[in-house]
Amino acid sequence: MYCPNCFSVLQPGATRCSHCSFDTREYAHSTDALPLYTSLNDQYMIGRVLGQGGFGITYKALDTFKNRVVAIKEYMPSNYAQRTGCQVVPIPGDTKAARIFERGKISYIDEIKTLYQFENVQGIVQIFTHFQENNTAYLVMEYLDGCNLKAYVKSHGGRLDPALAGNYIVKAARALQQVHAVHSLSPAIVYRDLKPANIILCKDGRIKLIDFGAARKCVEDSEQENSVLLKPGFAPPEQYSKNGNQNTWTDVHALAATLYYIVSGKVPQDSLSRMQADQLQPLDQMGLPISASMAQAVRHALEIDYAKRTQTCTQFIDELVCGGWTERTIPQPPPNPPALPTCIVTCVAGTNVGQRVWFKPGETVSVGRLAACNALVPSTDMIISKRHCLITYNAQKQRFIVTDVSTNGTYMQNGKRLRYNQPEQIVPGSILYLAREHIIIQLVAT
Repeated sequence: MYCPNCFSVLQPGATRCSHCSFDTREYAHSTDALPLYTSLNDQYMIGRVLGQGGFGITYKALDTFKNRVVAIKEYMPSNYAQRTGCQVVPIPGDTKAARIFERGKISYIDEIKTLYQFENVQGIVQIFTHFQENNTAYLVMEYLDGCNLKAYVKSHGGRLDPALAGNYIVKAARALQQVHAVHSLSPAIVYRDLKPANIILCKDGRIKLIDFGAARKCVEDSEQENSVLLKPGFAPPEQYSKNGNQNTWTDVHALAATLYYIVSGKVPQDSLSRMQADQLQPLDQMGLPISASMAQAVRHALEIDYAKRTQTCTQFIDELVCGGWTERTIPQPPPNPPALPTCIVTCVAGTNVGQRVWFKPGETVSVGRLAACNALVPSTDMIISKRHCLITYNAQKQRFIVTDVSTNGTYMQNGKRLRYNQPEQIVPGSILYLAREHIIIQLVAT
């Protein structure tokens, strides 16, 4: 038996992985998803679900031939199909669903073949192969170890510094530049589904775009007349019509809307409602550290009329630079940390976001409201206990030992509350919530 998260071998009878702490008993398995450990193409072993939408399910999987972790996306249009065993079948008795499902599967495979053209584009998730099985289609791609931009912003107080935010958006824009240039003599390939959740920030510093909407496109082309398959606030007006004039400027709008969101913490006003009454608040009128010219670059890229809008990613980058944006790297730890600072507790959300406490294995860090604690939370936040939790690091086991001593609890990301006054082993890199989502710490061993 293997861990469905990291694919380490589990001890006989064990449900919790000793390597990554994933517990199979706490895994909520979707009825639409393939069972854990399903074998695909005589090569891939299915692990946990990474994400699920209206058109497909993405799994973490083990490539047993090459002994590497991959991500596998399964074509599963939930409005038109259902799971029968491992098979994906159209809804019984619904001829319309059967027609859309079969046509969509063909289009899905054709769209996958298009994605192979981006294998040398640095900012696009790498495609390995595709195959058909279980009456559906599968796309095998690289597994990205990181988090999406939406989750990252949420864990960093709800918005990012404009300079850092621009850094992420420009990297995404440069990837889209190459996508748009693939067919220089014909209409450009347009992403059409750019949003914070589809921009992945990898732990190694890379930024990758995922989910090019193959299933979305095929269903849209098959039968969508008036239905909307887009993200309000990020999609421009031309996406609301099947015959809308979509091109590079469509993705530019989504880029600008994403930048607007991660800088301000607010989803832009929906483009259709803006056509009736444009009440989009300029970024430089929100009290943010952003220049009027940079705010205007964003506003230009969010124009309702695509003919007046910033036309290309290249033009958008140029206007951001002229508006005062300069490339900046992610802040690094202090230049002269204490000797052998192998352990770090970082506040990643709350008033003291960015504050770090360095300590050595065997030492104990106390987190809470008391001045005697390592004050990672504001003393005025009464929901945090005076002594909330105790943290140490066991170098031999390579695990943090966390003891909750609070009134309102210390929680894991999966919602599990740590047992009161019982030391629990936590894998490095984990995030803990102190009583609520607004105050978050991360445990890192370097």
